[in-house]
Amino acid sequence: MRYPAYPAVNPPERDRRFTRRSLLRLAIAGPPLAVGAALTLKGGLLVFDLHERERNVGKLAANTGRALEVHGIPAVPSPEAVVPTVTAATDPALQGLINIPLPPPPNDAVPEGSVGGRAIIGRVRMESIAVDAPIVKIGLMRKGDGYVWQTADRAVGFHGDSAIPGGSTGNAVFSGHISSINEGDVFRRLPQIAVGDTIRVTVEKTSTYRVSDKLVVSPQDSWVMNQTAAPIATFITCVPDGVYSHRLIVVADLVKG
Repeated sequence: MRYPAYPAVNPPERDRRFTRRSLLRLAIAGPPLAVGAALTLKGGLLVFDLHERERNVGKLAANTGRALEVHGIPAVPSPEAVVPTVTAATDPALQGLINIPLPPPPNDAVPEGSVGGRAIIGRVRMESIAVDAPIVKIGLMRKGDGYVWQTADRAVGFHGDSAIPGGSTGNAVFSGHISSINEGDVFRRLPQIAVGDTIRVTVEKTSTYRVSDKLVVSPQDSWVMNQTAAPIATFITCVPDGVYSHRLIVVADLVKG
């Protein structure tokens, strides 16, 4: 028995118009998919950026090593070797220094005539490198079993146990940042000062000094702050800028007290 042939029927065309249900699905699923794609892209860019930063840090370390070698400066010591100069806590000469209060937290209101929570006691002027900065007194703060020197916030720090500027004898010691995100860069141009340049220090009175020597030492070389028979001033900052592995020491002789 033969079955009758049925005429071929073409499948109906799909209705390509968006229905309410499809629009609702798109509205629900679309944003999460977009966010996922954005996060994936951001993660890839972050990994690439971290690799670039790692490469740049390696280049900086290599360039710094070559620069130190060219200038005759010892190679950068390991992080374990670069530690602040620590003075024994049992030294009775420190008792008057450790009572100098630490500055208040950032953004606290400070009275006029002060900076970083400390009273301004004078100014340092180095006309040859366009430095004109306030002076504040700094002392020691406890670190582990000893003490380290405080740092001055947007000012030059006068070390409280050193000689009074303009005196007939002794070493007046000052320090300041070459660069600091939180505490400024009062001594950014100190590496540019030259032997023979004039420095004026005003603390109670104005004293004139003339630069007699520049040298680079390690952080452990605290002898640069030792007292001397001749009246001098010592100015200290970290070098190289951005690495801070050594200390630049500028020594100046008193010309007029």
